[in-house]
Amino acid sequence: MVKRLKDPKMGLDFDVLEFCRKLRTSKQPPYECPVPQCGKVYKSLCGLQYHLVNYDHNNPTPTNPNPAPGRKKGRGSAPGRPSGASSAAATPTTVTKELLAMPTREGLTYAEAQKMVEFEVDGRITRVNIYDPLPVVSKEEYEATYGSPENPTIPAPPAEEKVNLPEPCYTILDSYNISDAPPRPNAYIRFIERSAEELDGEVEYDMDEEDAAWLSIINERRATAGLCEVPVDTFELLMDRLEKESYFQMQSNGKTGDGSTPAVIDDDAVCCICMDGECQNSNVILFCDMCNLAVHQDCYGVPYIPEGQWLCRRCLQSPSRAVDCVLCPNNGGAFKQTDRGHWAHVVCALWIPEVRFANTVFLEPIDSIETIPPARWKLTCYICKQRGVGACIQCHKTNCYAAFHVTCAQQAGLYMKMDTVRDTSTAVGLDPGPVLVQKTAFCDTHTPADADARPRLPPSTQSPCSDGNSSPGSGRDKMKKARRLLAKKRSSVPVISIPTIPPERIQEIASLVSLPKKSQLIQRLIAYWTLKRQFRNGVPLLRRLQSSHLARRDDTRPLQEVVSDAGELYRQLKFWQCLRQDLERARLLCELVRKREKLKKEFTKIKELCLRLELCPREWLMLRLLDMIQSRDAGDIFSEPVDPSEVPDYAEVVKNPMDLSTMRVKAQSFQYSNLDALEADFNLMISNCMAYNSRDTIFYRAAIKMRDQGGALIRQARRDMEATGFDMTTGLLLPEGQSSLPEEESQEASPGSTSAPAAVAAATAPSSSSSSEEGLAAEIDRQVQDVMDRLDQMPR
Repeated sequence: MVKRLKDPKMGLDFDVLEFCRKLRTSKQPPYECPVPQCGKVYKSLCGLQYHLVNYDHNNPTPTNPNPAPGRKKGRGSAPGRPSGASSAAATPTTVTKELLAMPTREGLTYAEAQKMVEFEVDGRITRVNIYDPLPVVSKEEYEATYGSPENPTIPAPPAEEKVNLPEPCYTILDSYNISDAPPRPNAYIRFIERSAEELDGEVEYDMDEEDAAWLSIINERRATAGLCEVPVDTFELLMDRLEKESYFQMQSNGKTGDGSTPAVIDDDAVCCICMDGECQNSNVILFCDMCNLAVHQDCYGVPYIPEGQWLCRRCLQSPSRAVDCVLCPNNGGAFKQTDRGHWAHVVCALWIPEVRFANTVFLEPIDSIETIPPARWKLTCYICKQRGVGACIQCHKTNCYAAFHVTCAQQAGLYMKMDTVRDTSTAVGLDPGPVLVQKTAFCDTHTPADADARPRLPPSTQSPCSDGNSSPGSGRDKMKKARRLLAKKRSSVPVISIPTIPPERIQEIASLVSLPKKSQLIQRLIAYWTLKRQFRNGVPLLRRLQSSHLARRDDTRPLQEVVSDAGELYRQLKFWQCLRQDLERARLLCELVRKREKLKKEFTKIKELCLRLELCPREWLMLRLLDMIQSRDAGDIFSEPVDPSEVPDYAEVVKNPMDLSTMRVKAQSFQYSNLDALEADFNLMISNCMAYNSRDTIFYRAAIKMRDQGGALIRQARRDMEATGFDMTTGLLLPEGQSSLPEEESQEASPGSTSAPAAVAAATAPSSSSSSEEGLAAEIDRQVQDVMDRLDQMPR
């Protein structure tokens, strides 16, 4: 029990409980004893409190008397005294008094346990510092001083049973001959696929468990009436003929039994999940053989194209019962099951942020629906006006709260796009970051102007965040029409077409078997066959006819509408020939226009060059000179300024840096009044390189080479400028007949060297004449006329 005490016997003059309460709020562990002479440290406040209450700081070294031998379990008796006598002499009352009289043993604190070891020898507690040296005594010295200790008998460990490893066994054969390969047969077994006519004459129908159950019920009723049973072969024959006869009727009529055109697989069909019609070899569009659903492999989670029939998950697991999406009020589309046995659209699971797929390869099952916040379930879709039915998403525009179901937005044609972006916020070093999917959906009001797919809703149909510029009455009416259209799509049920067989054909099928009361059996069999076809949504029961049934759906025209008139075919042929000739004329005209525009472009460039030469000849010559100097710098040593981060001490040696790019900028901005200023910057660039680099470096040697070659180019350019006739003050060309050189120097100039402006003028002289332009236009017109004449001579 903790007391509020100020006990001078313990060396304390403060309230222990109040001290511990204040220490808890003011300091974190470890805690040190407040008595200066003690200095013990505890990890917990309880240990410090126990120490202050029970430890006598005036007598810090308690005397622990030796306990009576044999008192503790596992301890030996004292020397020269048997343990039995001690046990007999000690009574329970005496032992209890001794235990009560013993002082409380003080344990090591956390700080002491880190540097001290405590052990008990003959009832005495001994503490040894781990840093104190310990004397090492040999066995002989110990025996000479204390005598040889009694060695207790240690039982020998039991001998382990040896386990022998298995030894290999082998047999050496005296004669070992490899037998020859068996002889090949004269002819291999080949499988020759039978034709459709041969298969039509055979029975291809196989009875399943459902058929066996129905046939057993019929046979029981016939046995009750005293009639013979229907054999399995007879049942399969009748079902096979019914299937093939219905297929023949569909082929001959070109329509289904109820008079409607069969479903058509459109070549331009789009995936009902991503609304995209493009496909690749590794991501093709699959069509369900029952509901004709079109989905991409990657969108629906089909990594491999199945062989033969392929059914979507809804047709495979719930073919006869309609399913509802838990995330939207619309029916139809690509469904997948959730982890709780419900159904949901794949596109809804993709667009709602909280929903996930347990398997990202097969995209099933859909889970994490319970993590959708309640606020999302309470949103009202502004398209279908339903609240609390499914979960809605909202417009991506800031401050727009228009909510809509995913499938409602798809059917209304709202802007919905998925893009892959990289998360640069988590990029580390050279790692660009993970790839994330960015989903963007807008209402019809905030659809981007450059969007590919505009909303299918009327333009005046406004969302809740619309500014309402159009008349509210017309907007509401058009919204109602759009809502009724979506409701009609949701409530529409696919028509299952079961072909009917004429009565005369049924009589022919019945004549194949001989059974009593055959007509009653045929009627029940046709009813059973019709129900089974309805259960399979009209898909034929024979696998061979399923592929043919899907293949013939590509032909959208009935057989009666096939064009057979020879005159009509001839007229169509003439039309296509004329169209081809017109397209050829258009192609040739486009080619000639392309050539003309190419020549015009080149002519424009030459005219621009001539104009620049006439207006700014000195600057043009300087830029041409810099290009020639740049071509001599093969290692790009003088192209760009020196980077201070790579050469930190460059600014200490070179006070006025210079490079070719800086010289080009100065030339383009007309900062060089004459060639001497450009030559001065060139010499400054060379001297900077030679001053900073030592003679044995490649940079110094490159500077020497550039000084020689660049100097020669500058001297040649100076002679060309003087020979051409430049006004050194204005930088313009002098009139013809005048030269800035004396006659002697102009004659000394090399006759074979042609100045750059003169060469450009000579090259552009024929192109700048008006006669060349007229000749080019005449040549193009002549070629167009020749093409038209050749096309007119072609037989029509």
